[in-house]
Amino acid sequence: MLLLNLVFLFQLAQTLCLAAPHRDTFPGVNSPHSGSPSRSSRNKLLLISFDGFRWDYDRDVDTPHLDRMGQDGVKAAYVTPPYLTITSPSHFTLLTGRYIENHGVIHNIWFNTTTQEKKQYYMTQFVDSYWDNGSLPIWITAQRQGLKAGSLHFPGTAATYKGERVKVSEVEPRFYEYNNETDWRINIDMVIGQWFSDKDLDFVSLYFGEPDGTGHKYGPDSPERREIVRQVDRTVGYIRDTARNHGLSERLNIIITADHGMTTVLRNGTVDEIILSKIPGFDFRDIKFQLLDYGPTGMLLPREGMLEKVYQTLRGSHPHLHVYKKENMPGRLHYSSHPRLLPLILIADQGYVINGLFPVQFHNGEHGYDNQEMDMKPFFRAVGPDFKKNLVVGPFETVHVYPLMCHLLGITPEVNDGSLEVTRQMLEPIEDLGSSDDRDIKKDVFIGLASVAGFLAVVFVVTTAYSLFKRNSRRSDVTKEELTAEKCYIKDKELSRSLLSPPALLAPPTLRTLPILLTPPTLLAPPTPDTYIPKKISGRQCRSIKKQILSPEWFISLCCGPQAHKD
Repeated sequence: MLLLNLVFLFQLAQTLCLAAPHRDTFPGVNSPHSGSPSRSSRNKLLLISFDGFRWDYDRDVDTPHLDRMGQDGVKAAYVTPPYLTITSPSHFTLLTGRYIENHGVIHNIWFNTTTQEKKQYYMTQFVDSYWDNGSLPIWITAQRQGLKAGSLHFPGTAATYKGERVKVSEVEPRFYEYNNETDWRINIDMVIGQWFSDKDLDFVSLYFGEPDGTGHKYGPDSPERREIVRQVDRTVGYIRDTARNHGLSERLNIIITADHGMTTVLRNGTVDEIILSKIPGFDFRDIKFQLLDYGPTGMLLPREGMLEKVYQTLRGSHPHLHVYKKENMPGRLHYSSHPRLLPLILIADQGYVINGLFPVQFHNGEHGYDNQEMDMKPFFRAVGPDFKKNLVVGPFETVHVYPLMCHLLGITPEVNDGSLEVTRQMLEPIEDLGSSDDRDIKKDVFIGLASVAGFLAVVFVVTTAYSLFKRNSRRSDVTKEELTAEKCYIKDKELSRSLLSPPALLAPPTLRTLPILLTPPTLLAPPTPDTYIPKKISGRQCRSIKKQILSPEWFISLCCGPQAHKD
């Protein structure tokens, strides 16, 4: 019976393990807005952004470490950032998986149209209300689901979201030297050596301000840009070496990408620059608020009643200037519905910048253009235990990086515009990677049933051993009783024969026959059919029968008949 119970429990364990939710069957995992639930055996994740690293920057520079990373992991042909292709909005898309019109960080500059106030990139980092407007970055989501997160210099790090900040963080100083390689290595040692190893963080975002700064200053085709790419490559090698030295290679997934690309600015008399003050009919007195002189894009808030006039004046005024009412922006740009966007949006063709009163922009390289332009596409690399090796994938939008990260971390994502299905091909096969709850449920079921089965096995062994012992003990007792009865039978038979022989009847009593003659009358009983001694009886039965057959009355009955003792 116990064996049948064990077989039943084993079959039950198999059934429960097969019935445990598979990683693809968790609610929402296959939906475009989801990742896998929490898992105890998750690997750590490091998200790195090298600002302004264009998708093809490794083609004219020897980059052995980036090449090796591609061989050891995944390389995308390129990725497409959201529009507007500038730093803060694009990075916040990486952190939230939302298009810019949905997460609301619409520009690098915070502004107030009523007070005319503007804050440049660095000071905007500290305006909580600008960042905290409905979309939670992945740091906060991870922390709320029990993980430990950190961020170093990543755009959005300084802000508070629904009363919560990323718990481990560092914001760069105001006048930070973004291209200092020594500082880069200090930051890497902090993130990997202290945050991941000592503090056991699960997720960290790490930002480097290059090659963006060099690309702006010298242009994307300059020797200086090529040199800073070599520095980036050395840094990638240092990151992987540091992770290996801290024993994290098999527990750390690394994603490296960027917010946008870079292109060469056309100027110096070679082109007709876009200067709004020179456009016939345009008057800044018709404008209540303007956000201009910031690369190839601009926004205008006309005074009341002047919207149509300004729109018609600018529309078609320059062959490389495109003017939209925000509700008429191309849908593919996802840059029209947020209330922070001003009524008129201006976009220049690649290579051009938009100036207000006069030119004040002197960069040799620029970004912020239509995200369909190839020069605006960033690069993408990924390596780690959860990624396939030596895999090249096609292009995809960076909005899909967020659900990928949530999946790797085993957390449930917030509402987002990405889809895990776009990047799932990068991951190791499902049966190898497994999902958190899938593995946890099967593990718990197996451990529980194994414990029960082990206990029952012990009970079975003990019970079986005890049963065998008792059976052998009874058999031994029966054998002893049978031997005793056999001996009793033989002795009594011999004694009876000797007592019934004529010499014995005539002989005087002896020590052997005296107890028979002295037996009390109450013990005397006439012989009956039961008096005959069976061969296999117990010793106690044997002794009882002896008292009967050896009594004097038994002899009288034997000699004179059954009724003789009554006379």
